[in-house]
Amino acid sequence: MAREPYEDYESYYKFVAGEYKRKRKLLCDALMVAGMKPIVPNGGFFIMADTSAIDFPKECMDEVTVAMPSNPMPRDWALSRWMTKVVGVTAIPPSAFYEKETLHLAKNLLRFAYCKGDDTILKAHEKFETFFQNRN
Repeated sequence: MAREPYEDYESYYKFVAGEYKRKRKLLCDALMVAGMKPIVPNGGFFIMADTSAIDFPKECMDEVTVAMPSNPMPRDWALSRWMTKVVGVTAIPPSAFYEKETLHLAKNLLRFAYCKGDDTILKAHEKFETFFQNRN
């Protein structure tokens, strides 16, 4: 049945692919509002974003948690924690997937999921817009 026409698409598969492309665009727009540069994938459910333009309190990197991959806390890890607490949007710190010797490669990256409801993505856009426009 999934190969049959669905709504205005030639199949349900094409519909799902179109929906994820649309959601990916929504999230990319939200990330750009926050000053991040999305690294847009051809598929999948995640977008990596360059966060090098985002300033946040350096003392956040002095925090210690049992989950962090190294001490001192990597920048991506600290930025993700700060963004969750202060902005209200959570990202995945990619250094969680790196070896200790290569943690530095993830310092200016964050990973965001776009396999979410539109309302969640639009709320993140709103939070980014409110927070980052008020900082300038």
